[in-house]
Amino acid sequence: MHSFQLSHSRASLGLALMLTMLFILLVLQAPASRADEAAMRDKVAIITGTSYGLGRELALLGSKHGMKLVMVDMRPEPSEQLAEQIRTQGGQAMVVEADLALPESRARVIEAAMEQYGRIDYLFNNAGYSYLATLEQMDLEQARHQMDVNFWAYADLAQRVIPIMREQGGGTILNVSSILGMRPGSPVMGHYAATKHALHGLFQSAAAELRPENIKVFVAAPAGMRTHISKHSVGPAVSGEDRAADWEDPAIPARDIFEMIQQDTDQVIFNPGYIGRQ
Repeated sequence: MHSFQLSHSRASLGLALMLTMLFILLVLQAPASRADEAAMRDKVAIITGTSYGLGRELALLGSKHGMKLVMVDMRPEPSEQLAEQIRTQGGQAMVVEADLALPESRARVIEAAMEQYGRIDYLFNNAGYSYLATLEQMDLEQARHQMDVNFWAYADLAQRVIPIMREQGGGTILNVSSILGMRPGSPVMGHYAATKHALHGLFQSAAAELRPENIKVFVAAPAGMRTHISKHSVGPAVSGEDRAADWEDPAIPARDIFEMIQQDTDQVIFNPGYIGRQ
C-alpha cells in the first residue's frame, strides 16, 4: 500500500513538473510571437505579383501583421479587390499597375511607395511567369522578356530600394525563386529555370554585400504551388493542362517565408513549404 502511494505521489509530482514546464514555455513563446508581429506593424512592404497565388498570400499575411502594403501587378483587378478588402478591415494598401519588364514601370513602383508612405522596409520580389520551349525552339525575344520580368526586375527593384533602406537603418529584400534554381530543370523548363539560377547567383552575393548595412537578403525556393503559372505560361510548349492544379497551397510557403524573414540568421537560401520539410 505504501509502495502504491509513493508511486502515485511521484507520478503526480512528475505530471505537475511537466505542466509547469509547458506553462513556462508557452509564456515565454507568446510574447516573442507578439513581438514579431509588432516589429512588422506599420512597416511598408512592396509585394509584386499580388493578384494571384503566393503574392496574394504574402499580401494577406502582410496585412495581418499590420504592414502598409504596395501591391504590384500587371493584372491589377484582383489586387484592387484585395486592397479594398484590406482597407475595409482597417488596413492600409495601395495598388500599382506595372509591367515589370519595363524599367520605367519599376521606377514608378518605388516612386509610388515613397510618395504614399515615405519609406520602404520590405521588398518582396515575387512576380514572374514561365516561357516553355526547348532550346531549339527558343525565340530570343520571348526568352529575353522572361529574363526581364523574372530576373532583371528583381535586380532593378532591389538596387532602387538599397539607398532608401540604408538611410532608414536597414530593411529586408525577399526574392521568390524556385526549387528549379537548385535542381536540374525538366524538358521545356530550361529558360524558366535559368532565371531562377540567376537569382541565386546575384542575391547570394548581394546578401554578403548588404549585411553590414543591416539589409537582410533572402532567396525563397519553393516547389510547385497552386497558382496561375500554367494559365499565364507562354511559348511553343504550352499545353492546355493545368500542371499546377494539384500542387501545394501557396498559403503554406507564404507562412514559412514570413517566419524566416523574422529570424536573426545569415542563411540566404531556404525552401518554404513541403519541400523544406523533406
